[in-house]
Amino acid sequence: MKKEENNKYINIKNGKLNVWWIILIFIIIIILSFIYIGNVKKLIYKNIYANITELSEQTATQLNLAITDQKRFVEIMVDSINRGYFETENEIFDRFKGDLGDYNFTRLVILDKQGNGTTSDGHIVKNYVNIEEFFEQSEVYLSENRPSTVSNNQVNIYSKTFELNGEDRVLMATINTQDYKNILLRRLFGKGGTYLINNEGTVLIDSFNIIKEENANLYEYIKTRYELKDKRETKKINDMAENIKKHKIGTFDIRLGNETYFIHYEKVNINDWYVVTTAANSTIAKELIMLIIISQAVCLVVTFIIIAICVYINISNQKKNKKLYTVAYIDPITLLGNEAYFKENGALYLQNNNKNKYIVSLDIDKFKALNNIYGYKFCNNILKTVGQELENILPQNSITCRISGDIYTTIFSYEKNVKKLLDKIYNKVSNIKINGTQIHLNLSIGVYKIKKEDTDINKILNKAYMARAKTKGIYDENYYIFDTILENQLIEEQKIEFCMENALKNEEFEIVYQPKVFTNTEKIAGAEALVRWNKDGKVISPGKFIPLFEKNKFIIKLDLYIFEQVCKNLKLWKEKYGFMPIVSINVSKAHFTDENFIEEYVKITDKYNIERKDIDLEITESATIDENIDILKILNKIKEKGFTISIDDFGTGYSSLSMLQSMPIDIIKIDKVFIDKANLENDQNIINYIMLIAKHLGVKTIVEGVETREQVEFVKKIKCDIIQGYYYSKPISKDDFEEYFNKNR
Repeated sequence: MKKEENNKYINIKNGKLNVWWIILIFIIIIILSFIYIGNVKKLIYKNIYANITELSEQTATQLNLAITDQKRFVEIMVDSINRGYFETENEIFDRFKGDLGDYNFTRLVILDKQGNGTTSDGHIVKNYVNIEEFFEQSEVYLSENRPSTVSNNQVNIYSKTFELNGEDRVLMATINTQDYKNILLRRLFGKGGTYLINNEGTVLIDSFNIIKEENANLYEYIKTRYELKDKRETKKINDMAENIKKHKIGTFDIRLGNETYFIHYEKVNINDWYVVTTAANSTIAKELIMLIIISQAVCLVVTFIIIAICVYINISNQKKNKKLYTVAYIDPITLLGNEAYFKENGALYLQNNNKNKYIVSLDIDKFKALNNIYGYKFCNNILKTVGQELENILPQNSITCRISGDIYTTIFSYEKNVKKLLDKIYNKVSNIKINGTQIHLNLSIGVYKIKKEDTDINKILNKAYMARAKTKGIYDENYYIFDTILENQLIEEQKIEFCMENALKNEEFEIVYQPKVFTNTEKIAGAEALVRWNKDGKVISPGKFIPLFEKNKFIIKLDLYIFEQVCKNLKLWKEKYGFMPIVSINVSKAHFTDENFIEEYVKITDKYNIERKDIDLEITESATIDENIDILKILNKIKEKGFTISIDDFGTGYSSLSMLQSMPIDIIKIDKVFIDKANLENDQNIINYIMLIAKHLGVKTIVEGVETREQVEFVKKIKCDIIQGYYYSKPISKDDFEEYFNKNR
């Protein structure tokens, strides 16, 4: 009996324990269910925030692109008029009327200051209301929407003033507001809408015609329609209004009536306009109800819930990982791998046993010029098509990626004649068709045949880059295969890199000065500071180490060293002679990755008590057109600190006139290539054009590389301000320069 009683007791005790475990598990599952539901809700809200933000950004981007293209067309029309190509309004209309449809313009209008004029489709306009609004603008102006004077449509007006036959006029190009509405016409989560407003909240465009009143205020409309009484919800609307006035963007959720709405506001960058996108949470509410039902079932079916949670977490993580993978490894334009993808997978590719492995680097020359001609959208199609062509041509085992900008790199194995494959790549890729337009591309292709001992993807990539650099500007060579010449160059670069830090520490870098003279008096105007490397009594040419230093970023240290040495000399000359010449110092674009680099220069000038206006910082023209550099922001920062700014090698790049006009520059340096005897006759028109630009911008001009009296006379003839070149002096030491400027001041 005792045994049986003990067994009964044990069973009762175990039963109680099981009940408590069940209760405990039930409580844990309930808690986890609530936590789970809360987290899921947060995740859903987070995703909705991301989606609605992306939608607004895309809409704003589309508006910006459309408006930018239309502004550019108006700029082109007025520029053509100002050049004197037309004498009458009808000539202007006849020339551009056929192009209006390409930019969605309905008509052109030309009015005088009294508001009188004609339209391109034959309407007469008299006493146009508020004509002063358009004459007050100096750049291309885009009005807010208004009723058309010649139709029943709402329109927006692009305008710019010009002069015709000695009379001020304004050119107007009208576009139906409906065309912008089509861009805004998107729905998210079934309910909601997209609005275009100004920074005061006035509704310019309502994508779904929800708001009937003209010139309605979006903030007041929301408060009134949904009878907002909750102070927290009202504050959200007020915060949005305040943020928009401060040119901020934002996303929030708000309870309106029986629905929760998500709202995102995104700046359009035109006239302080904003895209406001709203979306209801109807779909989310259904999902949450379903999750609650599932969570209740969890209490009864523990295993099912655990599996469901695991499956959900796994799917969620997969989605996140896929998104993160795409962001980290996939180029959004071509959908090829990016640089990180190439280096990671290329390193693995090196480990396989395939024979005859090659790495090829391809660059589209002067792609920036194509962007200026065709626009970014068209050129993105070029980039995508080039990627597709490469994948079609190359073997299936290849890894092809867009490394950056217009540079592609591929690694592959190929048993046949690789030169035939390279010729095929060049011929196919250099002649592609985009939207029915045949485009010819100038390509630079570098090739390296991978050796068995090659294991470092960065090193072999560098060799392909070196080979590609050899083809730059040589259009009779389709590609260049890495050879012993480049191998020796690479070894030489490695030797230079090995000793460059010690060279700086041991002051082996010597500053020399090339004098500049005033064209009219031929007296000293200043000098350009240049660097020479004196190593063990042997001078290393800048052409050998400067490009390498720019590539490995050591140029940043060297530039600062040169700048400090020049400031030290300027202080010495001022104390010794009572004055100092203006010295120009080259600044590599490698600095421009950090806009605060100029603070180091300021500290040095303050240290030596040098007036910054007496130092001319030379920026190469190529830096001004680099897509990865916000050059205007950098130049404005330099100018704000008081330095003089020169654009060096002007005329050899592709700076647009509109960009040049917005740059705070003081001096244009004309490259020596334009005054070489062989080019003098051919390039006179270019030089005259550059001088015209300089005069228009009110900046000084310097011609460098002057070596003969004939060139001096030519420079005087074109009325350039300053001359630099061997005719007057080669770059000379500090002591020799002191003697030179004392004799020629």
